[in-house]
Amino acid sequence: RMIPIKPAFQRMERLVRDLSREFGKKIAFHTAGEETEIDRTVTEEIADPLVHMVRNALDHGLELPVDRVKTGKPEVGNVTLRAFHEGSSLVIELSDDGRGINAEKVLKKARQQGLVGAEETLTDSEIYQLIFQPGFSTAEKVTAVSGRGVGMDVVKRNIEKLRGSIHIESTPGQGSTFRIRLPLTTAI
Repeated sequence: RMIPIKPAFQRMERLVRDLSREFGKKIAFHTAGEETEIDRTVTEEIADPLVHMVRNALDHGLELPVDRVKTGKPEVGNVTLRAFHEGSSLVIELSDDGRGINAEKVLKKARQQGLVGAEETLTDSEIYQLIFQPGFSTAEKVTAVSGRGVGMDVVKRNIEKLRGSIHIESTPGQGSTFRIRLPLTTAI
C-alpha cells in the first residue's frame, strides 16, 4: 500500500502553474523528497490540505513581481514543497520566500471578528494559529481563491483527523513555512 508522495506533488505543480497565470505572478516551484513513501489513503487525505496551503502561499504569501523588485527581491517567487522522515514522523513542508505573515494584521482582523479579546496578548506563534479558525480570512476582497473563509480550517481539520499537527514559522518580508507532521504509523 506504500506509494511515493510524488503524484501528490505533481498535482501541486499544475496548480502552481495555473494559479501563477491567474494571479499574474512569476513563480518557481521546487520539490524535494518526492520518493518519500506513504500509505495510499494518506496521500488522498493530504491532497486537499496541500491544495489549500499552496493556494494560500501563492495568493497571500508571494508578492506581485513589481512589489518583489521594489523590496530588492528577484521578481520570480519561490515555493518549495518537501517531504521527509524525521524520527517517528513524516514531515511535509511548504515554504515560500514571500512577504511572510503580518502578525499585527492577523491579530487586528481576529479582534474585529471577536476571536480574540481586545486586551489579550498573543505570541506570534499563537497569532499564526488564528488563520486556522473557521471563517477567518485577511483577504481584502473575496475572489475565487481567497476571502471565502474556507481553506485553512479545512487544512487543520484534515491533518488532525490523521493524528497530525501543523506548525507555522514566518519572518516578515522573507516568507513562511507551513510544516505538517504526521505520525509514521498513520503514514504507513
